[in-house]
Amino acid sequence: MKVLFQTIGVLVHYNFALPYYLTRIESVKKFKIHIITDVFPILMGGYYYAIKSRGKLMLKTRGSGVNFIDSISFAKLFKKIVVKNITMSQYSVVHLNGPGDEALDVLLKLQIPKLFVLHGSLDMDGRSCKILEGIYTKVDAFVTVSFHAASELHEVCRFKPSHVIHHGVDIEIFNPLSYSKSEAKKILNLPVSKKIILWNARLSPEKRLETLLYALPQVIREFKDFLVLVKTRAIVKEYKVKILRLIKMLNLDNYVIFDTSWTTLIRMPIHYRATDVYVNTSTTEAFGSLAMLEAMACGTPTIANNASSNPEALRDGGLLYERNNSYDLAEKLLKVLTDDKLARVLGYRAYKRVKSELTLSSISRKYATLYLSL
Repeated sequence: MKVLFQTIGVLVHYNFALPYYLTRIESVKKFKIHIITDVFPILMGGYYYAIKSRGKLMLKTRGSGVNFIDSISFAKLFKKIVVKNITMSQYSVVHLNGPGDEALDVLLKLQIPKLFVLHGSLDMDGRSCKILEGIYTKVDAFVTVSFHAASELHEVCRFKPSHVIHHGVDIEIFNPLSYSKSEAKKILNLPVSKKIILWNARLSPEKRLETLLYALPQVIREFKDFLVLVKTRAIVKEYKVKILRLIKMLNLDNYVIFDTSWTTLIRMPIHYRATDVYVNTSTTEAFGSLAMLEAMACGTPTIANNASSNPEALRDGGLLYERNNSYDLAEKLLKVLTDDKLARVLGYRAYKRVKSELTLSSISRKYATLYLSL
């Protein structure tokens, strides 16, 4: 079976690891997948799966993935030509993502079975409903990645998805044995003697990093031997200014450090294994965030905001704090930072949660079943 797969953003686990695991499924129908992508996601980890697939993943590059380059007139024309040429090939199924991609309109017109996956949750008003309804009428299957997102879609836009399929993690790379904690800390030049709190997301308002920052003074009063590592990539400049001011105001300069480098997927386990507790403060997520699932797969004790799809993704694999409540987050952090036995239990539960239901091996089979049904 030949599948055309449209990527979304820089979600390497979804864009490349998922298609790769589809090609590994032993079935009557062998999958060969053509991936429409940009150069940047390939550099961030897509290359690893393309090489590993031994020709079963074909990368169809249509742009750089860098906004200021792709906005040039010549680059826009090149993208249109590439997409048009791709659509002239014969496919069994088209796997679509991302309503903001200009290629979507072209791909929706193909007269072959199509499925669309909604990444995100409508924890907002219904401004996107008209676009999503238009897509819904043109595809054969409409997928959300969480039951929370399915519920929000029904409540806000008044229609239901046909399927719910969660995100998954490649546990061959992300697992508790990938690196020892001390080894990982040394690689990242982090003090081995200090506990590390990791926050990993876009630096933008909906991620609510300030909830963690407001919690830290309460933590410091009882436990001082820690550092917060803010691992971020895409940055909203106005929000960054706000965060830096808050760090100054709360006297947290000696407790918060930033890593704004782009790190390839296969090196991200180093960050998670160097971490003593992972914190997700986001108010809206498709399925708890892929970063959180990666941390859990590495056996990292995890604390998440009791909002959006976070509870559905975490389940008993970690602790939830009251929605946007810094005081409750501080209490949860102190429990994990000061109780090594609890930290070990939470780390085991986090890994077990991913291992039991959220491996890419199991998630890919669900997509394979959907492909074959179409």
